[in-house]
Amino acid sequence: MLKSLFFLLSLYLCVLGFQNPIKASDGSDPFMVYHEGYYYLTTTTWNNIQLTRATTIAGLKAAQPKVIWTDSTSSRCCNMWAPEIHWQDKEGSWYIYYSAGSSGTLDNQRLHVLKGSSNIIWDSNWSFAGRIVIPNRDVWSIDGTIMILDSTRYLVYSSWDGSDQCLWIAQMNSATTVGNAVKISTPTLPWERVDSNVNEGPAAIYHGGRTWIVYSASGCAGTGYKLGRLELTGSNPLSASSWTKYANPIFVGANG
Repeated sequence: MLKSLFFLLSLYLCVLGFQNPIKASDGSDPFMVYHEGYYYLTTTTWNNIQLTRATTIAGLKAAQPKVIWTDSTSSRCCNMWAPEIHWQDKEGSWYIYYSAGSSGTLDNQRLHVLKGSSNIIWDSNWSFAGRIVIPNRDVWSIDGTIMILDSTRYLVYSSWDGSDQCLWIAQMNSATTVGNAVKISTPTLPWERVDSNVNEGPAAIYHGGRTWIVYSASGCAGTGYKLGRLELTGSNPLSASSWTKYANPIFVGANG
């Protein structure tokens, strides 16, 4: 499972001259924030949540990860995927959004949240802040990310609808609660349906007054995995008609 933030990391490569991979193992679903002189990296490690920091992106390669969360609660003990660190202005805290479920199956994945105790990410002790319950469809959900538009917060994530793994959006009421979800992308294009019909790993990008969601498409275990784009072209992010999907992927598999 590659997170779409790899798109951003690859752009940095052109500017900063580091060499991939910046994490040789357990490096899927990368997410990075820069705060007070440090780059903070989270990735999927399955049985825990780890944090790595360095003053340069290249320095992350040799930096020692720190385990910041494990959990023995049966409903969320295992299969910890796609942790993302986000600052929430209204609560004045750092939060980590991640997916997790129960042992022995991938069928019970849900979205969960940790809250940090300090404004300094590395010094934080992390506590369980809650499970994000989607009021109108409390079902299998992964890869939650935060999108902010005009001070309004949205949760964007991936969840199945029949045989298609789709992208959904919900307005956030707080750092841990949301309203009803709306589907904004279904894997309908041929390049989104290689090995499996998948849209997952969303990440918001903002530039020049425009907003995109970059996402991963097709089965993650094969060479058909790609990155696609949605652009917000309408006025209501909670309406599927406000999002326009690009006809072709922006990144495809190569020999790297």
